[in-house]
Amino acid sequence: MKLLAVVAILCALAVTGCGLGTSDFMHAILDGSSHLNRGKPEKALQDFNRAIEIDPTHFDGYRGRADALNTLGRYAEAIQDYNKALEIKPELATAYVNRAIAYSHLKEYEKAIADYEKGLALDPEIDDSPGIFERIFSNTPNTDKGIRKHLEFLKQQVQKTEAQS
Repeated sequence: MKLLAVVAILCALAVTGCGLGTSDFMHAILDGSSHLNRGKPEKALQDFNRAIEIDPTHFDGYRGRADALNTLGRYAEAIQDYNKALEIKPELATAYVNRAIAYSHLKEYEKAIADYEKGLALDPEIDDSPGIFERIFSNTPNTDKGIRKHLEFLKQQVQKTEAQS
């Protein structure tokens, strides 16, 4: 199974790296992801806006733009785009988890808790998963459970707030 995943990724990288078979939409998504990963969220935002203009029916543009907005601290706007991505693809665990981060920053803890739980239910391995190549080439279990730790912290915050009321 891992070998199949490696082959699929290498083929995708080879095709996209050569520019063959890559649509303008995918170029915009890849550019946005690259800019976001290199700490350039403003440029990523432009790329994801371009992707949405090209194909407003695909979830990747909205999820990418939401990630860029989240990085920029524009949480309410990010939530709107995560909502749109989830309208298009309701089983998108990363959108739930990242929307939970935005809700957490806005101190909307109950919504953050619900989103973390939904994301973990959809993909239990999403919790601080190692990088893609480490996942492919390693059988080392992931022991740092960041999402679950933050989820417990949020639940404690809600309990404290309720106790103070």
